[in-house]
Amino acid sequence: MIELIHKILLWIHIPFGTLSLILFWIPVGTKKGSPIHRKVGWYYYITMWVVVITAALLSVSNVIRGRYMSAMYLGYLAIITAYPLWYSYEILRQKTVWSDLYFTIRKIFVSIVFLSGLCMFLLGAIKFQFQGMGTMMVFFGLLGVPAGRDIFMTRTKAMDKEGKLKMHIQGTIISGIAAYTAFFAFGGSRIMMNVLHLHHQWMMVPWILPTLLGVIYMRYMKRKYKVS
Repeated sequence: MIELIHKILLWIHIPFGTLSLILFWIPVGTKKGSPIHRKVGWYYYITMWVVVITAALLSVSNVIRGRYMSAMYLGYLAIITAYPLWYSYEILRQKTVWSDLYFTIRKIFVSIVFLSGLCMFLLGAIKFQFQGMGTMMVFFGLLGVPAGRDIFMTRTKAMDKEGKLKMHIQGTIISGIAAYTAFFAFGGSRIMMNVLHLHHQWMMVPWILPTLLGVIYMRYMKRKYKVS
């Protein structure tokens, strides 16, 4: 039964994931606030939530099936994708003063991102001692650890730091980075090894590259729209 459920989740996850990878480039490459930006951006937002939810369920499925490493990576990617995806849209709905609900959900999210990132980092550093997959665990763990700074941040300070346009741009691009990272980490890894015949040691490159390119592009967009 669990195998059937796993396959059904994959049948949903893969096409929606592929669609989100394509849709991502339209809202980030079109004029902000334009009809196509809003419409396609909404489609991207919905497809990505389908991807995140099915990824979380697939992670649980992998735990039941005894595939703990896959479960850990997929679950972590779901977590660090869900948070920026959520605030990229919700920040636009906030007034001058954030609602209690938004601020509470934000606190919960940053706490989960921090704790999961810390666990990922410690596993890679201590258990795997920076060897093999341990190197990637440390790298991805470090992406979540900085969220710890926001756990005890007051609402006033957070509102001063996190402007609407800045967080909308940042959240959208980070969610796209996570989507491409997940592609290379799972489906794309087979292409790299079986088609391009890359040695397993080089597999870290396509995993890390989306993050590096995404950070560069995010800084470009923030500079373009004059947000810091």
